[in-house]
Amino acid sequence: MSTDHLSQALCLWSDALGAEHVLSDARDLVAYEANVSGIRRAIAAVLRPASTDQVLRVVAVANEQRVPLYPISVGKNWGLGSRLPPQDGAVIVDLSRMNRIREVSVRHHYAVVEPGVTQRQLYEHLEKNRLPLILNVTGAAADTSLIGNALERGIGYFSSKADSLAGLEVVLGNGSLLKTGFGHYETAHSPYVYRYGIGPSLDGLFYQSNFGIVTSAAVDLLPAAEACMALVARLDREERLPDFVEAMIDLRQQEIIRTVAHIGNRHRTRIAMAPLVHRELATWMRLPEAGLRRAAEQLLEDQGFGPWSAVAGIMGTPGQLRDARRLIRRRLRGLARPMFMTDRLMSLADRVSSRLTFVPWVRRQRALLKAAQPLYGLARGIPTDAPMLSVYWPLERQPASDRENPDQSECGLLYCVPFLPADGSLVREAMDLTTHVFEKHQFTPFVTLNLVDGKALECVINMAFDRASAERTAAAHACNDELTTEFIRRGFPPYRVGVQSMHLVMSDQSPFWRTVRALKRILDPNHIIAPGRYNLV
Repeated sequence: MSTDHLSQALCLWSDALGAEHVLSDARDLVAYEANVSGIRRAIAAVLRPASTDQVLRVVAVANEQRVPLYPISVGKNWGLGSRLPPQDGAVIVDLSRMNRIREVSVRHHYAVVEPGVTQRQLYEHLEKNRLPLILNVTGAAADTSLIGNALERGIGYFSSKADSLAGLEVVLGNGSLLKTGFGHYETAHSPYVYRYGIGPSLDGLFYQSNFGIVTSAAVDLLPAAEACMALVARLDREERLPDFVEAMIDLRQQEIIRTVAHIGNRHRTRIAMAPLVHRELATWMRLPEAGLRRAAEQLLEDQGFGPWSAVAGIMGTPGQLRDARRLIRRRLRGLARPMFMTDRLMSLADRVSSRLTFVPWVRRQRALLKAAQPLYGLARGIPTDAPMLSVYWPLERQPASDRENPDQSECGLLYCVPFLPADGSLVREAMDLTTHVFEKHQFTPFVTLNLVDGKALECVINMAFDRASAERTAAAHACNDELTTEFIRRGFPPYRVGVQSMHLVMSDQSPFWRTVRALKRILDPNHIIAPGRYNLV
C-alpha cells in the first residue's frame, strides 16, 4: 500500500463518512494500538461507519486504492488481540456506531442487531420493554458485542455461540452485499427462523474468517424460564478432578444440567471472587490495602473453595428444579459439595444479613453474598462487568471504575483455549501439561473448563503478567505459544487464537487451509478484508 493510495482513500472516506469519523492522527491511533496482550501492530487509520451503505462505500474505496481493512465490532477481544489486526498497515473499521436493534421477536426468540449492539444494550432493551426473553450471556464485559463474540464462536453461560446467528447481512470483500439463508428473497417471512435457507448454507463462511464484514444478524434469545437456580459444587481433592469432570458430564448428558457447566480451578475462583469480596470488606474493615487483600482471600479459603469448583445454571419449572437438586446431590455424593442458589434464597440472605451487619461473622458472609450476586446473575442472563476485575487482581491493581478498558492499563492478559472431548482423563492430561508449561515460564494458570454439552469441553487458560515489563511480556508470549503448540501436537487444537498466533494453526500443506485461501480469492480477490486472519497470505 503506497502513501498516495492511503491519502486518496482517506479523502474519499472523509467524503463518505464525515471527516470526524476518519481518524488518522497519531494520538487517536495510539489508543487503538494499545492492548492488554502487549502485542505491537502499526495501524494506518480508523474508520467509523454508521450504516451498511457506508460500509459498502468503505469497501469500494479500499478496493479502488488497494488499502487493507480490519473490521472490529466494539474492539473488546481482550487477551486475543483487542482491536489489532494480524498484520501491520491495515485501516481499522470500527463498527461500534452501528448499534441499532432492528427487530426483536418474542414469539420466535431472536433479535436482529448490528455489530455495535452490546450485551448490556440488548439486556436493557428487553428489561425496559418487559420482554420475556433472556440473553445467552458471556463472562466477558457487559459492553461486549453480541455479533463479534458469536462470530468468534464464544461460549455463553447457556450454550455455545457457534450456531446462534441467522440471516447474516455481509459486505463481501469483492464489494457485494450478501444476505444468507432466506434473507436474499425480499418477500421471505422466515429469514431468521431457519438459518439454512435453500442451497448451500453460507453462514459458516463468516465465522472466524476474512471474507467480508458482517453488518447485521439475528441473535438467538432464550425464553425466560418459570424458575431458575445456580449450582455451585466444590471439589475437595485435586486428584479427584477426572471423577468430578465425569460426574458433570453425566449430569449434562442426562440433561439434568441443560446449560454450560463451568469448572474453575482455585486460582480462577480466587481472582473472580476476591475483588468482589474485597470491595465489600472495604466498606467496613479499616485495614491498609495489603491487609484487605489478605482478608478477602482468607475469607474465600475459609469458605472451603477447594482446588476446583463448578457453576451451572438450571432452568425449568419448580418441580424440575426440585428433581434436579435431588439427582445432582445423588451424583456428587462423596465427591463434591453442592450448593444451590435461587432468587428467593439470595433475596432472603440479603435482607437478613443487612439487619445483622453489626455481627462480624454476618458481615463476612454478606461480603461473600455480594460477591456471588453478579456471578449468579450471569446464570440468569444478566450481563456484568464484574469478571473484568479478575484482570487486575493478580497484579495487585485496581481499575479506576468497573468499566475501565484494560487495554489502557499496564495489566497483561493472554488466553490459550484448546478444545477437548468431554473426558475426565483427557482433562487430567491437559491440566498436567498446563501446569508443567506454566511452571517452566513462572506463571500461574487461571483455568476454566466449560462443558459445552455432553460431548465437548472448552478449556480456557489465561495468564496475567505485568505489561510494563518487556521481559515478562516476552515470557508470557513464549509460554502461550509453547502451550498452544504442544496442545496441537497432542491433538487438542485451540478453537480460536490471538492475532499474534495465527501462524500456529495454519499450514499451506493442509487441503483445508488451501481451500480457505481459494475461497478468499473469489469473495475478496484484492485481499482487502483482514489479510492474515485465519487464512493463508
